[in-house]
Amino acid sequence: MGTILEYINSHNESGFKCYSTKKTSLDDNNIDTISSENSDTDTVPIDTKGKFAEDDGRLINTVKIPNSLIINTPPYFRYFLDGSRHTYKVDDIAIGNKIFPIVAGQIVVGCCCRPNRDTFKKADLENDGGIRKKIVISLPKQFHTKGKPDDFARSYCEQINQHLAATNRFASSRGTRISKILFYKTDGPTVADVTDKNRYKNSAIAQIQNEMTDEEQLLVNDLCMANKLSSDSWLIKDGSLQYNPRFSNIDQAQWNNMRSNYKYVVGVSKSFDPDLLKNHEGKKLSQIIANLKPFERTKAYKYVSEHSNGMTFAVWYLRLRKSDFRETHFSDVIKCEMLLLDPSHPIKTSVIDAISANLIREAYPVCFGSDTRWANHLYPVYLTETFCKSHYIDSNIFLSLF
Repeated sequence: MGTILEYINSHNESGFKCYSTKKTSLDDNNIDTISSENSDTDTVPIDTKGKFAEDDGRLINTVKIPNSLIINTPPYFRYFLDGSRHTYKVDDIAIGNKIFPIVAGQIVVGCCCRPNRDTFKKADLENDGGIRKKIVISLPKQFHTKGKPDDFARSYCEQINQHLAATNRFASSRGTRISKILFYKTDGPTVADVTDKNRYKNSAIAQIQNEMTDEEQLLVNDLCMANKLSSDSWLIKDGSLQYNPRFSNIDQAQWNNMRSNYKYVVGVSKSFDPDLLKNHEGKKLSQIIANLKPFERTKAYKYVSEHSNGMTFAVWYLRLRKSDFRETHFSDVIKCEMLLLDPSHPIKTSVIDAISANLIREAYPVCFGSDTRWANHLYPVYLTETFCKSHYIDSNIFLSLF
C-alpha cells in the first residue's frame, strides 16, 4: 500500500530525503496534578498583592460553600467540551545540512450535552454533530519552497490525499484524509536553545497543539452561533481559557471577536501551578490551596494574562470532595477560570458560589481507578474525554498510513 512518507520522499522539488526512522508515539501517560499537561504556562504576576475579581471585598482567604447551596442550587452546566491530541514522530527528513523530525498528529475536539439529568449525548450542532477530527502533519518550515506557505500547504496536502485515495486500501475504504499540513519554526525564541536536542520535536508538537486549541475556540463559537449558551445553559471547558493569539492560525480580528463567546463558559483545570497567584496580603496561594477543606474555595482573584494579550480572568481554586485517598494536598482541587469581559466589573460572589456548588455536584459519581487524575475529575468532563478518545484511529493503523 502507498504511504504518505513514500509520497513525501519522492515528491519534493528540492530532493529532501526521508530516513525511514522508527515511528514512535510522543505522548506521555504519566500525568500529575502539578506541572504537567494543561498546567499553567503563563508568567507569575509582578503585583505584590492579589486583587479580588468578585464583589465581596471581605479580606479573607477562603469561602465555605454551604451544603444547602450544593443541594438546592439550580443546575448551571449543560455543555462540556474537551480537546485531545495524540502525536507521533513518523520520520526524520534531511533538508540542507540539518535533519528535522516529521511529526504527525490526531486531533479530536468534542462537545457533549446533558439536556436533563438522565441524558448525556454529543452536542447537536449542524456542521459536525459535536465532534471534530483531524489528521495533521507538522513539517519544518524549510520544506515550504515556493509561493505562500498556506497555499503551498493546501496544495501539497491535497496531493497527498489523492495519493492515499489511489494507493492505500485503508484510506480509500474509510475516506481517511490528511486535514492540514503545518510548518513548525526551526529558529527564533521558541527554539533558541541549541543544547536542547528535542527543540525541533517540541516545536512540531506545539503547532499541533495550537491547531487543537483553535478547534476548541471554533467549536465554542459554533455553540454561541446556535444560541446554545445562556444564563441557564453554561459550558465547562476542560483546561484553561487562556488562549494565545500569537500561536493561532485564526485571523486576529476573528480571534478577538470570539472572546465575547465566553460569558457563560468556565474553564476547569485538573493541573495547575499553585504558586501562580498571590492573595490580598501578598502571600502565594499554594499553602492556602493545599489547606482547603472539603467544599471550600479560595477567593476569586483577577489575573491579567500576558499569554492571552493582556486579557483579565477571574481565577479561584476549589476542593471538590471529602477524600481518604488523597495522594497529595492538591488532589481533588481544581482551578476555575472565567474571562472578565469588562475587568472593571467584578463577578457577583453569589454567582461564583453557585458555580462552585455546581462544580462540586459534577464531581459525583467518581471515576475512581479509571484515570490517574480521578480525584481532580468532574464526571461529565471525564465522560466527554472518553467520548473524544473513542474517536481516535488505532495507533498501529494510523502509523501504517505513513
